[in-house]
Amino acid sequence: MRLINLLPLVLSLLPLISSKSYCPPKPACEEEQAGIWNEFVDELYIKKNVSLAFTTHIDSSYIQHNPFAPSGRQIAIDALTTIWPTLNSTIMHNGFSNNTGFLHYRGDGGGPYPQAIMDIFRFDGTCIMEHWDVYQSWSPNFTNPRALF
Repeated sequence: MRLINLLPLVLSLLPLISSKSYCPPKPACEEEQAGIWNEFVDELYIKKNVSLAFTTHIDSSYIQHNPFAPSGRQIAIDALTTIWPTLNSTIMHNGFSNNTGFLHYRGDGGGPYPQAIMDIFRFDGTCIMEHWDVYQSWSPNFTNPRALF
């Protein structure tokens, strides 16, 4: 095979090769953690690059607290890679405090009505170790006139 034929493959792998990994965990102050958190949010929720976001920011022994999803980084990557790019996320609130990143967002595309979603991730130093989520679906039959968002 000629070297020139490998160029597209090498170029497609360059982001993975050159990306910095934050796992295994290394010591980090809260300001550094908040910066890493915002990189993760950008990669996963804005750019929708599941594989890069998880392999760069999430520990291989990732603990998932959602009762419908098993733990493990690769399991999450496999589950999210096909569906995540089809969902629209509108970030409502984003914060980081005390080793914990949280994101409240509007999710569209997973059903007939939007959902209010809260994702919470626990850090150990530079690395994300655990995840919790809470969902609330909108319904046309709600009696409370306040919107979810």
